[in-house]
Amino acid sequence: MTTTALLVRRFLADYTRNGPNLVLLAVIPVVFVVVAAPPMADAARLLGGTGGGPAVETVTAGWAAAFLSAVAMYFQISTARTTDRRLALAGLARLRLATARLTAGAVLALMATLVAVLALTARGPVDDPWRVATGTVMFAVVYLGLGAVVGALVPNAVNGTVILMFIWILDAFFGPTLSGSESAVLRLLPTHFISLWTVALPSGHGGPEELAVSLGWVITALALALWVIASTTTTGRTRRASRTGGGRPTAHEPAHGLARLAAYPGAVAPARDRPGSLHPPVRRGHPTRAHPGRTP
Repeated sequence: MTTTALLVRRFLADYTRNGPNLVLLAVIPVVFVVVAAPPMADAARLLGGTGGGPAVETVTAGWAAAFLSAVAMYFQISTARTTDRRLALAGLARLRLATARLTAGAVLALMATLVAVLALTARGPVDDPWRVATGTVMFAVVYLGLGAVVGALVPNAVNGTVILMFIWILDAFFGPTLSGSESAVLRLLPTHFISLWTVALPSGHGGPEELAVSLGWVITALALALWVIASTTTTGRTRRASRTGGGRPTAHEPAHGLARLAAYPGAVAPARDRPGSLHPPVRRGHPTRAHPGRTP
């Protein structure tokens, strides 16, 4: 087994060791796709969302997989920063470590996608299952990169989770399938074009097709996640010795503390009156200076 495969295995084992992670992986897609989809479909009909209710019900699988992937990748990066730096100090290449982290996150994203698509098919027949599954994977990969970025920049778990949830809420509730808004600003949302491609609806915005823009988001998210993960394992550079004696001690200038006694053969430094007091070293056999107030 290669080093990368071993790291991926250990990262996944560490994720599955925590029971609530598996509970979230099983509960969130079921609750969101099965329970929340009908009310959201009714809201889409009232708000004039593209494609109406059926489009929203299909896209809920992608939203569920996206949220799970973002949270899983966030905690992988934010909680393992010290561990990754220690591995880098031990000699592990940063690119290999980043690749292992990203691979482990991709496996979790595929697991979230599988559960979400199964929950969607359990509700009823899907018109184009392969297209829906591919779109759900793109949802998960894009939010995988977002989770890595937030995990690197926001170490606090509460703040990081709130930021991810805020981005996810904006993306879901102001997306094209739920909101009828034609604002150009909303086209900058991460899964705007992915949502349209998943439900096979044209954007009507002109320019590149929905699939091209969606793949651009996926590639950008993967590259950004790889760069962010590698940058979090940076251990810094060794400071050079200054010309004014700020570097390592030489033979003519011993180090501070007890190491200075090495320059005086047979020297001792006893503590006389106060515990822990410092005195200059005294050579054995040499007369000492009389202490003030004492008779010789």
